Amino acid sequence: MREEIARLMGLQVLDRQLHELEQSLAEVAGRVEQLRTESEKNQAELQRLTEEDQQVAAGRKRLEKELAEGEARIRNKRMRLNIVRTDKELQAVTHEVDSLKEANQKMEADLLALNEAVGSRAARIKELGEIVASGRTELAAAEKEIADRVEELKTSISAQRGERDKAAGAVTPALLSRYTMLFARRAGLAVAMVKPLAKDGKCSGCQRLLPPQLYNEIQKLTQVQIYSCPNCQRILFYEAPAAPPDA
Repeated sequence: MREEIARLMGLQVLDRQLHELEQSLAEVAGRVEQLRTESEKNQAELQRLTEEDQQVAAGRKRLEKELAEGEARIRNKRMRLNIVRTDKELQAVTHEVDSLKEANQKMEADLLALNEAVGSRAARIKELGEIVASGRTELAAAEKEIADRVEELKTSISAQRGERDKAAGAVTPALLSRYTMLFARRAGLAVAMVKPLAKDGKCSGCQRLLPPQLYNEIQKLTQVQIYSCPNCQRILFYEAPAAPPDA
């Protein structure tokens, strides 16, 4: 049984190394994906603002044209005031002039608001243009740099998996299934050492004291079965403390 546990311990070392390699690969890919996401986000905002700026420019031209046309109509109406002959006609023309003035004032206010927004939008478009250009350069450099690292990690993972599968093949299927379940559920620590204390022992996985009878059984060199922690169910192994050096 101790040989079987030793195989599990070796398998656990390989599995934890493999897990670290896979995490490194995910982190490397994640950094590139983050740069790509940021670049796409900035590009989308730049496109939105550019389109909005184009729409505003078209709207501003339309308002400027309508404003000029309104001023021309006001001038024409004022010229008519000089030739009207009745009070009724005078009132009608005066009302038309006032209405045109009111419409022009509203267009002037709208035009002023558009012009004020243009400045801040133009500054943001310029800023985003620089950010997007810089982001593309950074992303291209990162993709080139990380490509080699990704291939290196994939090669290491492939080799590690081969070694891991070989080690797993030496473990009995039932015990391997139990170990695999514990490795997944117990954060990569399926096989835990028993820590000897003054009178008792405890599981190094969950740090709980073991029942005295179980602790005594695990210490026997003639161990005939696999023991588990009653609290966390991890597979337990025991190593006798090193003897103190001779005085």
